[in-house]
Amino acid sequence: MSVVSYEQLRGELAPCVLHEPSDGYAPVPVTERLAQAIWFDQRLKRDGLQTTDGRRVRVVSPGWWNLEAGPDFRRAVIAFDDAKPQLGDVEVHLHSADWHQHGHTRDRHYDNVILHAALWRRGEQPATTATGRALPQLVMADQLDAPLDQLYDSIDPENYPYDLDSHVGACESPLKSASPETIAALLEDAGLARLRTKARRLTRWIQRTGIEQALYMAVMEALGFKHNKEPMRRLAERLPVARLRELPATQAQALLLGVAGFLPERTVAGRDEATRRYVKRLWDVWWKSRDEFAGRSLSRAEWRLAGLRPANLPWRRLAAVAQLLAAHWELWPKIADTLASQPETKRAARLAALLTDLEDSYWSRRFSFASKPQPEPELLIGAARARDIVVNVVLPVAIAQGKLLEQPALVEAAEKLFGDYPPLESNALVRFTAHRLFGQRVPPRLLRTAAQQQGLLQVFHDFCLNDRTACRRCRFPDLALQFAAKQTAC
Repeated sequence: MSVVSYEQLRGELAPCVLHEPSDGYAPVPVTERLAQAIWFDQRLKRDGLQTTDGRRVRVVSPGWWNLEAGPDFRRAVIAFDDAKPQLGDVEVHLHSADWHQHGHTRDRHYDNVILHAALWRRGEQPATTATGRALPQLVMADQLDAPLDQLYDSIDPENYPYDLDSHVGACESPLKSASPETIAALLEDAGLARLRTKARRLTRWIQRTGIEQALYMAVMEALGFKHNKEPMRRLAERLPVARLRELPATQAQALLLGVAGFLPERTVAGRDEATRRYVKRLWDVWWKSRDEFAGRSLSRAEWRLAGLRPANLPWRRLAAVAQLLAAHWELWPKIADTLASQPETKRAARLAALLTDLEDSYWSRRFSFASKPQPEPELLIGAARARDIVVNVVLPVAIAQGKLLEQPALVEAAEKLFGDYPPLESNALVRFTAHRLFGQRVPPRLLRTAAQQQGLLQVFHDFCLNDRTACRRCRFPDLALQFAAKQTAC
């Protein structure tokens, strides 16, 4: 039996090309990550940069390094010839032919790409998106600002994108001179603004649909996370809570799965006995109700299923909603009671427990209708997602309801809990914005509360997301200086 070495396995996962340097030293193993670092640092001859079809290229911003699924760099700003700079994504490969080999011509996640950058040219086939749009291609090898082996020696790909002091924003310098207390106050103020913005959105929902439906829609949207927020909210609109709240959990699951388009065929062979019984129970409910929802059901094409953790697949989230409705859809009174009566030290845990203390005889040990039961149960709503829902749904709903009912004590309790709530799970946007604002040196006592994290996200959405000038015209540095001056004066 042959033994596969780590080097062989790594080569399959992260292919590299051995580049022979001109100086006669050892060959240079060039990986795609090195090519990405070259693009990110713009180690290119900026004057005279051209695409393969002869268009002049001016890179205003290389974009943000994307560590999730999709194009390598998001929101780059690039001008071609004398045209106005355009905003879009950039995909980087070792060879130009990799665009087709990696299947990007059929992947709608690459529809916003405006430039395909490859280190070397291979083949003549043009790069096109799933919509058929032809992409300009930039071959970097002949337009580098130094020989490739020198770039290899000077660039450590493991430091990218956040473990280095380059690529910080223009706000890093003024923030460096501010005290940690001032920066914390700035982020908490921005976080509170974010919370109140969400409360205003939910106020409109409550006025339009009532508190129960608004809360149900918001919870459904949050359980869709970023990939399935839209279909989850559409499902909540097409299958309102009033139709579900009096039903046992299995009946609610049948309607949720049926309208979502996830209910499997009754006759599929090969399932275990527990799955066959469960599917039969679902169909016993659905066949009586499906005419009621004719024309309102979603299709599977509306859902994003690829790339999700098995525990986060939407049918498990819908099972959780059914259990939530059946177990205690006195959720809103419990929220209000918890905020009003529980000791402050217990409020956060109690609110999250309303969402994590959910079990289902089938879905607690399954990830899909085709999966085998797990030896140990898996939470239908994990602790991290429950905390996220508390901060992004429960507290804004509490503020909205408190203002509508003229209960300032409820608003005050929700805002106080928000200011004290422990940090949520970090994500790419939090890490990106923290690096832009602080570089590698995040000041002490920062990002230790959800309010500070939310403030960071608000800065991202208000400033970073809207800036197309690579920080040159961003107003946040001035705002930070003004805020610091006011804090000092106080």
